Amino acid sequence: MDYCENTYSLSDREIVEDIGRKLLDIRLKNNTTRKELQFVTGVHEKTIGDAEKGKNVTLINLVSILRGLGALDLLEPLIEEEIVSPAMLFKNRGKVRKRATGSRKTKIDL
Repeated sequence: MDYCENTYSLSDREIVEDIGRKLLDIRLKNNTTRKELQFVTGVHEKTIGDAEKGKNVTLINLVSILRGLGALDLLEPLIEEEIVSPAMLFKNRGKVRKRATGSRKTKIDL
């Protein structure tokens, strides 16, 4: 089983808990206390602890924590620009999709 299949088999809560454990692992490998990370990031040490325990934190706090840990590279797949092939640009007549139209199924198809 590959990583993606394993990830999709987890609940959202389990994924958040795994992310929290990863944050804790990185912080400990860096030999950084929560207080030191708070000083660097401006994120309260309780919020850092909550993130490490897999509790709900805001995306802005997660990004700040990752920046403070020197681990922003973990977010690269989410923020890298998609390269559109010339063939796709031609197919779409140079337009970039800005919204989804939803499925075109009729009630009979459902």
